[in-house]
Amino acid sequence: MGKFILLTPFIFTVLILFMNYRRKKSRQDGVPISLASFIYPGLVVFAVSSLFFGLVAMISHPIISFFSSPKYEAKVVDYDLMESDTDEAKRAIVEFKDHKNQLIKKPLNYGSSHPVEIGEIITIGYEDGDQSVTNLSFGTQKLIVFIVSLFLFVLGLAMAWIILYSLGQDYSIIFRIGIGFVMYLVFPAAMLFFIGILSWVIWEYFQGRRNDMPIWALGICSLFVTILIPAFFGYLKMLFTREKTVKKNSRFSAFKNRMRK
Repeated sequence: MGKFILLTPFIFTVLILFMNYRRKKSRQDGVPISLASFIYPGLVVFAVSSLFFGLVAMISHPIISFFSSPKYEAKVVDYDLMESDTDEAKRAIVEFKDHKNQLIKKPLNYGSSHPVEIGEIITIGYEDGDQSVTNLSFGTQKLIVFIVSLFLFVLGLAMAWIILYSLGQDYSIIFRIGIGFVMYLVFPAAMLFFIGILSWVIWEYFQGRRNDMPIWALGICSLFVTILIPAFFGYLKMLFTREKTVKKNSRFSAFKNRMRK
């Protein structure tokens, strides 16, 4: 796995730089190309590809385990602290019986600040001799799955742009997908997040659990919630009415073109 994470980005970077070199050479008509101009792009490509292939390697293990490793139902019985992380990072310890009906107690192969609750039954992947087990109940890892999927999507767009640019192909679709992702997901999610956080602070104050909060801070939270809620619905209305307007304009343009003919 370590060799894959190191070698794959290096090979990918070399191929991308080679394609860019050939593309520039074909445009320069014999003018010498400075190799120093490829240092910074090479570092950027290597960094992006390292993150991308690192994430691919990280998610490939549970996927492979899901299809190949023996599966067992295990119960979370305890936690232990991760050796190299802060005290907040805990690793759940599970107890289960293997195919020999032997009771085994093993930790999960990852730690989290919000580990699986004690007493919960989860599906795990385990082979004889493994030092840890793989959590195959992906519903208990919603935050981790969401974060990994988000980063994988963004890095995947960056990788697709790098490849299309190096091949000299049209990469405008990457920008359209990126803009759509920001407009239809990132902005609404960010607005909902702030509305939720500020509303929770106000709720905690009126429940008497935040009596130490100054009244001016409560006023600011209330003001922003009052502004953000109509802004959120206005933004959604703008997105959907804009979509309808674009469709109507495209149909009207097609009708006018047919009339001209």
